[in-house]
Amino acid sequence: MEMLKVDNLYKSFDGKEILCGVSLEVNKGEVISVIGPSGSGKSTMLRCLNLLETIDKGEVIVEGEVMVTTNEKGRAVYSSEKALRKIRLKLGMVFQNFILFPHYSVLRNITEAPIHVGGMKVQEAEAMAMELLEKVGLADKANSFPYQLSGGQKQRVAIARALAMKPDILLFDEPTSALDPELTGEVLKVIKELAVEDMTMIVVTHEMSFARDVSDRVIFMDQGVIVEQGAPEDIFQNPSSERTRAFLKSFLYAS
Repeated sequence: MEMLKVDNLYKSFDGKEILCGVSLEVNKGEVISVIGPSGSGKSTMLRCLNLLETIDKGEVIVEGEVMVTTNEKGRAVYSSEKALRKIRLKLGMVFQNFILFPHYSVLRNITEAPIHVGGMKVQEAEAMAMELLEKVGLADKANSFPYQLSGGQKQRVAIARALAMKPDILLFDEPTSALDPELTGEVLKVIKELAVEDMTMIVVTHEMSFARDVSDRVIFMDQGVIVEQGAPEDIFQNPSSERTRAFLKSFLYAS
C-alpha cells in the first residue's frame, strides 16, 4: 500500500534551488534511510513533507489525500487548511535537537498535543504517555524535566511525543547528530524496534551502519536530487553512481 507519493518537488531559498525535482514513493511499513552530504536537501525535503516549509512546485500525496499539487502556471497549490490539518496528523516528526518544552515535565511534553490537538482526556493521555515511556525505556523519568535528561533520553522522549499522536508515517531528521557517540545507540535501538513493528519511517541519517542494517531502501541525495536509490546491499556494496561511491568511500575513510 502506497503511503506517500512525492512527484517532481522543487524548493528554492533566496533564488538558490535546494530541491531540484525530487520524486519518491513510500509503501506501508517501509523504512527508508536518506543519506548524502550536508547541504544536499535531505532535511529540507522532510520539512516540506511535514508542512514546515512550502514547496515551489511539485506534488505530495499522503495516503491518497493531496497535500499540494501544481497548477497550469507551474506554481504549487496547497489543499485547504482543514485538509492540511488532517494530513499533518498522519505525519510525525522527530528533530535532531529534540525541541522539548523546557518548562514542562516529560509526561506533559508527551500529553500536550494529544489533549489540546487530539481532544484526548487527560487521564487517557497520561496512561498512553506512560505506555510510550515504558516503550522507550524512560518510565522512571515521567516527572523529570528536560534539563535533567541526557541527550539520548531527550531524543527518546521526542520519539514518544511523536508516537503519541499516532502518526502513520514518522519522519526523522538526523535523530542522532546532536548526540555523543555513546548515546547514539540507545536512540537507534528505539528506531530499530519501531522498524520491527512495521512503522513506516523516513530517516535522514549519517549512521551508515543503521542505514545498511535496518532500512528496506536507501536513498542517496546530492545537490538537491536523488542520485540513486535501492536496497541497502546494492547501495553499499555496488552503487551504480560514481558520486555515491565517492561519498561512501569518503565516509568510510572519515570514520
